Amino acid sequence: MDYNFTATDLDNFTATGSINGPVLAAVFALEAVVGFIANIIVLSITLYQRKPFKQPSTIFFTSLILSNLLDALVYLPMTTVATGAEEWIFGSTFEQRKATCLFSGVIFWFILYVTVAVLAAISFDRCLFIVKPYFYKRFMKPWVALIIAVIPWMIIALIMMLPFVGFGEYGYQFDYGPCYITFENNMGFVIFRFATLFTFIIVIIVTSIWTFCFTRRFIRDQSAIAGESVYHVKKMKLFGIFGSMLLAYVICYGVSITIGIISAAVTFPHEVYATGMFVFQFSIIATPLIQSYFRPDIVDSLKSFKNFVYTQIKRQRYSPPSPIRLQTQHKF
Repeated sequence: MDYNFTATDLDNFTATGSINGPVLAAVFALEAVVGFIANIIVLSITLYQRKPFKQPSTIFFTSLILSNLLDALVYLPMTTVATGAEEWIFGSTFEQRKATCLFSGVIFWFILYVTVAVLAAISFDRCLFIVKPYFYKRFMKPWVALIIAVIPWMIIALIMMLPFVGFGEYGYQFDYGPCYITFENNMGFVIFRFATLFTFIIVIIVTSIWTFCFTRRFIRDQSAIAGESVYHVKKMKLFGIFGSMLLAYVICYGVSITIGIISAAVTFPHEVYATGMFVFQFSIIATPLIQSYFRPDIVDSLKSFKNFVYTQIKRQRYSPPSPIRLQTQHKF
């Protein structure tokens, strides 16, 4: 595949602008480390208990955790090193740098698409659970949820590989640290990609509105029968884990996407793009924290661990002295 680049384009892999590379790299590294620790804790608890995997929702939430780990272990480390070095250093020749740069850019888009696709699956799962509970119990088995969770990863991987087999074409852009891919010479591929992304977003919007309207009506009808009650606070739980995660992703992704859209008409300084990337990557920290707050299996495990640590500390602090220690003190 001909990218129409020459050896003189090696200069394009050197950072431009006034951004302090080492400082920004430290910020990205902090996000990667904290995100990795938070996600690996949630994943470890889930794998250790095993029982939560009998719930389809756990499979979808775990798929999000795996997407976050891919970001923390592959994309962010490459971006952090390049930002700190103020140069794309992965590769000794132009062809090698071009290949690793494109790989990094494809991973970025892959993570974005997988995340949105899994959110769409969670939204559909929640909608079916609330609107059609009997059908949900009969249809949504763990193996069905696993298939639904795996399919987006496979489809999106195939979509991302299309330019490498002749459908569409990738270019690259490197300014201050992250490598971005650009789309060239095939508008059909661009339209297909974004149509796929918008389809996932439409599924989220439609199923979320349907779920909210149905649940709101159900609570209203029950309230009319039961009268005023303290149980009205349950309305607050309509937002729940999915609403919290969706809000987190809208904020984290929305800032970066808004900057990208506006930049088509307005040229921003690199500091603005760097801020957008920082907010974008914060999602890998927000997601496991939200799951730790809402998922009963994670909450119970964390509470048990907290109580265990507290008990051990208390035991060490207030334990009576041993006979050997008493004899030693008596001699003195």
